Amino acid sequence: MTTHVLQFVELSDQDRKAAKAFDKLGKGDRVEVRVRRKSGEDQIVRLPLKAAALLEIALGHLFQGERVAVLAEDQELSPNDTADILGISRPLVVHRMDLGDLPFRYVGKHRRTKLKDVLALKSRIDARRAAMQALANDAENLRRHHGVSPTKKSKSVGRSSNHRSALNDVDRLVLGTTNAPYRRTINSADLVARLTSRDWQNWIAHVVTFFTEVRPELVLQFARLHAIPIRDLAAAYRSMKSATGETNPALERALERLA
Repeated sequence: MTTHVLQFVELSDQDRKAAKAFDKLGKGDRVEVRVRRKSGEDQIVRLPLKAAALLEIALGHLFQGERVAVLAEDQELSPNDTADILGISRPLVVHRMDLGDLPFRYVGKHRRTKLKDVLALKSRIDARRAAMQALANDAENLRRHHGVSPTKKSKSVGRSSNHRSALNDVDRLVLGTTNAPYRRTINSADLVARLTSRDWQNWIAHVVTFFTEVRPELVLQFARLHAIPIRDLAAAYRSMKSATGETNPALERALERLA
């Protein structure tokens, strides 16, 4: 069995400082690669335009201090390689495979998925996250500029109405982000049940997204509005962190301050 390992290339600070900047290619430019052989002979290879464009992109990332890996789209990756690309833990990659979000096949006992399917999933996740972030920003701007409209009802009725309104707003934002990457959606009651019981029941991916993708202030608002004690929320976060290795340092600091 052939084992494919995702290998990244990166330049040291010294290499980046010593390298000459690669100017952006212009119309009609040609790129040639000169190879100095050990024998002293030079070999010059003229790159097709598309290959030259790929080289330009790769060098741009390398000069910015980023890591670069070049793979064919049909290259098969292991769950560990896939986790590196998606920026999530291996257990969550396997969970995505089991949910049907990421096609895969078995090679012996090992799971393998194609790079093109991984990139397609990443594109969907990024697009949904961007859309939900835009929605969250719009909702935040509306609340900041308009606030909660006063009513002529009694104080108790007004408080109840305001609580329901705030609850609906927070639920919409939290669940929008939590459910965005997945086909299957969780509702607020089930999410609360999972957080308080710490029994994930196949909802671990959603719980991870709740803790790592939802803004810390929204996580805390969701817990407050659904009467989840901070100690229970912190215990659920620690359980998630232990099970998956996923973390959210900003939320951790907020939970520590409230402990």
